[in-house]
Amino acid sequence: MIKLTLHYYRFHQEKQVEPIAPAVIPYHDLTMVLEGALEYRINGRLVRVKEGAVILLPPGTKRERLRTEGKTTYVSFNFVTDDSLELPTLIEDAVSKEIRMMVYALNELELGRDNYSRAAFEDVTSAILNVLRAHVARSGYSELTESILSYIHENYKSFLPLRKIAAAMNYSVAYCDQVFKRDIGVSIVHYLIDYRIAKVKEYLIENVISLKAIAEQTGFGECNYLSRQFRQRTGLSPLRFRKQLGH
Repeated sequence: MIKLTLHYYRFHQEKQVEPIAPAVIPYHDLTMVLEGALEYRINGRLVRVKEGAVILLPPGTKRERLRTEGKTTYVSFNFVTDDSLELPTLIEDAVSKEIRMMVYALNELELGRDNYSRAAFEDVTSAILNVLRAHVARSGYSELTESILSYIHENYKSFLPLRKIAAAMNYSVAYCDQVFKRDIGVSIVHYLIDYRIAKVKEYLIENVISLKAIAEQTGFGECNYLSRQFRQRTGLSPLRFRKQLGH
């Protein structure tokens, strides 16, 4: 998880975008366009951020936002972190369904209302950055790794031992894990658990079904196993995470 301190969050919905005067920013600016488009001058260079794109500006960037005609929906996060983000300034087609869901869930909270809500905002911001990292990294993955990722994303709710994944790929367990780890940096099993944990967070944010049902829907099967893995990955129990969201 990326450690960060969030200073500002804004959800701008279906309104004309007003300009921002040129200034050097002292924080990271993460802005995602959900509908419409934004135009900036970044260190003197004109940059157009289309629908579905993301712009990430590091501290020390000279930023100017131009007036945009028509209705635009975007979300902005201003934060500071000591972690290396290793992301490009402009990321096209990066606003996935997963990111949209996390953004709309944040609108149910009030930043700064209490320590729990602030921690929830920061956790979700960190999760969005990790999704963006994965989006950027996938452009360099091997065909086998892409196939394994697709298989996991389609079947994570089911019992999914490594041998079953390898059999679906028509390669050995050892070879699949070797190629996957080379591309992703973690084993297939580690990635599968992390992916399931991300889905658990989505259900906890929605706050619609019980923890028992979440365990069944995410492939963990049992509440105790889910809770143990969730705590190992996040440092919190699922119920504590849900409380942070104000539910």
